[in-house]
Amino acid sequence: MPDEQGDLILAIEKAIGVLSQVYRNDADESDLYEASLLVLSLEAAQSAGGTVLLTQDGNTPASALRFRRAPGNLWSGDFTYALVTFPGLQKQLEIHLGVYVLGSSRVAHECDVAVIDHLEAERSRRGAVHARHSRGLIASIEAKNYSTSPGLGIGRAFLGLSTELGQKRCSLVFPSKSSSNLAALIANKPSETYDELLPGKDAAARLRSHLDQSIRNWQAGM
Repeated sequence: MPDEQGDLILAIEKAIGVLSQVYRNDADESDLYEASLLVLSLEAAQSAGGTVLLTQDGNTPASALRFRRAPGNLWSGDFTYALVTFPGLQKQLEIHLGVYVLGSSRVAHECDVAVIDHLEAERSRRGAVHARHSRGLIASIEAKNYSTSPGLGIGRAFLGLSTELGQKRCSLVFPSKSSSNLAALIANKPSETYDELLPGKDAAARLRSHLDQSIRNWQAGM
């Protein structure tokens, strides 16, 4: 196993608990990178006052964590997600890896990490329908685990995705340093980009703060 994968596993398990053996054995570095972003999202929710339950059924704690390794429907599969509650607040939220969310064109788009209002997630499960961006998507992370900067095509695709899901809700993250062209393309847009993002780095702290504020805005009904 490459050192990068081992480091990500250690960081994830130290933060949120033991990964299931089936996930641990099959997950590649990109899967683990996305899982590390889920950890960061959980930290943001806790910073915003939330209490996190990692679960597969919505009621009991997961004994071992198993996340999606490919895009899937929120209502299908036996995968771990986070249910977050807030003292004195009736609203709850959920954090998922690799689920589809319905965009403004009524087309479903994959969110590598999706922070979703619990009522919209429950609607998705009950009706076997995709969560709607307009009714329940609080934040979305698009992850590109590239060793070099994503190209302009990735940037353009991200901007298109953010138009579908809500520009202020979407963030593009990757562990490499951004090229000047990609940075210029996305600069001054409502969507956010975080390059050189790895656990413990400055970019991780900035994204955590951004998600914290997004969750606080949702709490306030904004």
